[in-house]
Amino acid sequence: MISLIAGPTDRTKIFRFGNISEDEYPLFLKERGIVLARNFSQINLVPDDGVPLDIAKAYKMAGGNLVVGYIPKGGHPTLEKYFNLCDKIEEFDTGWSGLNTCLSLRGDLITVFGLSPGTLVEMAYTKYHKRYLGREIPILVDKRTIDGTFPPELLDELRLQYFSSNNELNKILQRFEK
Repeated sequence: MISLIAGPTDRTKIFRFGNISEDEYPLFLKERGIVLARNFSQINLVPDDGVPLDIAKAYKMAGGNLVVGYIPKGGHPTLEKYFNLCDKIEEFDTGWSGLNTCLSLRGDLITVFGLSPGTLVEMAYTKYHKRYLGREIPILVDKRTIDGTFPPELLDELRLQYFSSNNELNKILQRFEK
């Protein structure tokens, strides 16, 4: 199973709006990394400083297999310093907007740790994948990393599930494997 890891570049959003303190963050990452390593053969992300890259490091430390970083075609020099944290870098021939709207198609689901405008775009665009491509992409949101829940207007068109613990995440992922 392959997951896009989505979340904010600004990791303080998790501390400010979620239910994780800066002191708890390393343990949180370690615990989530273990679950992801057990369940995903590959994780995808945009290789930029922030929560997704922290999750990828934890995934690899826990024995995770493959981290693939996606960038817009032509590269992006400010991201190059993070390429060494990925096993592979692939270019996406659609610019930044295409990357944010279509990267979810490169995996089986999206796992969200925190929220930012880019994360919201990645989640919201799954509506169109379902509607026009016939591909429903589940979205798993770590409720500890956001403030509250999403409004019903969004939930009406997205296949979104919340989890708050490693056990809850494990149970959700086991259902996908069947």
